[in-house]
Amino acid sequence: MNFELKKITLLIFTDIDGTFINNDTFHEGSNIRVAETLHKHNHLLIYNSSKTFNEIVFMQKKFNTSFPFICETGGGIYHKNLFNQDSDKLREGYSIMYESKKIEMFRGIIEEEIQKNFRDDLDIFDDLCFDEKLRLSGLKGEDLHLASRRDFSMLINWKSDELRYSQFESVLHGYGLKLIKGGRFCHICASHDKGQAVTFFLKQIKSSGMYNKIITIGIGDSTNDLEMFDSVDHACIVKSKNNTNLMKEIDSNKMILSTNYAPEGWSECIHDVFSHIKSQEHIYG
Repeated sequence: MNFELKKITLLIFTDIDGTFINNDTFHEGSNIRVAETLHKHNHLLIYNSSKTFNEIVFMQKKFNTSFPFICETGGGIYHKNLFNQDSDKLREGYSIMYESKKIEMFRGIIEEEIQKNFRDDLDIFDDLCFDEKLRLSGLKGEDLHLASRRDFSMLINWKSDELRYSQFESVLHGYGLKLIKGGRFCHICASHDKGQAVTFFLKQIKSSGMYNKIITIGIGDSTNDLEMFDSVDHACIVKSKNNTNLMKEIDSNKMILSTNYAPEGWSECIHDVFSHIKSQEHIYG
C-alpha cells in the first residue's frame, strides 16, 4: 500500500506482544515490511511495550531495525539519531530520552508488603521456578532471560479476585507505585504508564520542529494500552481472546477493531486507520 500523505506525518505507537507479534507463536508476519514502508513515507513507528530494554533491542537486531521504543510500560524511552544527533546519555547505542525510577528502589517495600498481607494472592515472577516461568510466559532460553532483566517494573502473576486486586493496588498507590494489568502478567512500577510516555515523546518531537502536521495512532490489545489510547488521535485494538472486556471500557465509535488476531490484525489496523485518514486528508490541510 502507498502510505503517502501530503504534509502529514503519522506517529504510530504500538504494543508488541499480541499486537505487532502473535502472543503464542511470537511471529511478526508481514509487519516489519509494512513498518519499513511507513518509514519510507516519512512516518514514524514507536514500540510501546511492557517488554524490557534488552528484549526490544534483541528483537530489533533480529529484524534489522532501529525504531524508537518505549519499554516496561513507560519506564524508559530510547531512540537512535532521531533528532539528527545522539544524546549525551547512551545505552547500548540508543539515546536515552527518558528513564523512570528503578524498581530496585522499591523492591524491599513491595516484598515486605506482599509477605505480610498478600502472600496468597500473587506470585512474584522472579521467585517462580524455571518451569513455572516457562509455562506462564511462553518464553524459553535467551528470550526468558531477557524478559527477566527488568529495570523499571516487577512482574507478578495475580491469582486472587478483583477485590483483593483493588486492595493491593491501593496499598501500592500509598508508596507512589502503580499496578498495571498486562496481557500475561501484572506490572508493579513507579508512577508511569504507556500514555504518559506517549505524551512525553510527543512533546519532544513537537518541540524539535521536525514535522509540519502530526497525527498519532495507538495500537494495542490489552488494558495496559488504555492510557496510550487516550493519548492519541486514533486508537486501534488488535483482536485477542483476552480482550473482550476491554471493548466495554472504551468508546467503540472512536476505536478501530481488527477482525484478525496478531500479527495480521496489526497490519489490518494500519490499513484501516490509514484509509480513514486518507479520506479525511483535505480536513487536515
